[in-house]
Amino acid sequence: MAPAKKPAKKRGGPPEGYERTKIPAELWGQNFSTSDALLEAVQSGSRRQWRLSEKMVKAIQTFGRKKTATAVARVNEGQGLIRVNGVPLEQIRPEVLRVKVLEPVLVLGREKFANVDIRVRVRGGGYVSQVYAIRQAIAKGLVAYYQKFEDEVSKNQIRSTLIEYDRSLLVADPRQCEAKKFGGRGARARRQKSYR
Repeated sequence: MAPAKKPAKKRGGPPEGYERTKIPAELWGQNFSTSDALLEAVQSGSRRQWRLSEKMVKAIQTFGRKKTATAVARVNEGQGLIRVNGVPLEQIRPEVLRVKVLEPVLVLGREKFANVDIRVRVRGGGYVSQVYAIRQAIAKGLVAYYQKFEDEVSKNQIRSTLIEYDRSLLVADPRQCEAKKFGGRGARARRQKSYR
């Protein structure tokens, strides 16, 4: 007589004795700030809305480039704080480069930056390239912020003012250092050749 077969074990599901929490239909499609808020809403059976729309973060991310330096600026609602790699703009050394970074602020005026916080991360390149990348990221970020969250008229005004002052504040400079080739000291210079 053959031994009795065991029933096939169910694979890929929750373990036995596990009860899945049912989410009521009215809670589907809502945004919850934390998983605790969702759990609380499910357990209490509450129909309250946990939408983040009132506290929606107004933020935009832009980048600026110069040679091999890349700066990424995050512009969001705030009180006029501008930081580069965690350092306030006023502490950038040397002084000449600080003025270059402050150009968008000086051209447009502090009031345009009064209601936004800008945090910039910059990597690659040298000091001067990084400064040009930072100022471009700040300028592009402000234009994008005004385009998305403010009115189109002020965005166009800011854009035209910046382009009139210096086009490189909004348009990237594609020039790169040309690679050195064999047969010479540089990209184009060749070794001296004697005929006699």
